[in-house]
Amino acid sequence: MSAPALRTERLVMLPLSTADLDEVATLHADEAVMEYVDGGTRNRDQTKSALAATERCWKSEGWGLWAIRDATTGGLVGEGGLQHITDLDGAEVDFGITIAKRHWDKGYATEAGHVILLDAWDRYTGNLIHAVTHPANTASAAVLRKLGFRRVDDRDIRGSTQFLWEVPRLA
Repeated sequence: MSAPALRTERLVMLPLSTADLDEVATLHADEAVMEYVDGGTRNRDQTKSALAATERCWKSEGWGLWAIRDATTGGLVGEGGLQHITDLDGAEVDFGITIAKRHWDKGYATEAGHVILLDAWDRYTGNLIHAVTHPANTASAAVLRKLGFRRVDDRDIRGSTQFLWEVPRLA
């Protein structure tokens, strides 16, 4: 995984890997954090599999999920980036950000999302990036709007209605 760190004044983003397992397993076990994430909470083995998958994506595609860390302490704030999506016709990648509950309401999702999305356009060759949110997840919808996404459809995904968002590549 040869990706330089992405930085903001408060955050540093590095490619997510199995080395992040302990912190990400804690994030994935939090019911409040995972309430609107497909499949809900994940156990340690599920998290380990997900991290291995994102490592493979970084190696094969040159993009994937980032570990979002506090620039001062190095502690995990969350994760975010692109991943393959298979549930939507025509959609190839899904953009998402998951922030640890203790870091909610600090603007980290928007701050990290802006930098991650700018970098994604340098790595991803498609013309659209999609995102999916649960209708009740108004915080994520607000972040997506700030990042330039627009809601384009309501879809039944794995038995529940989800909002489909997209942002086009700018010329």
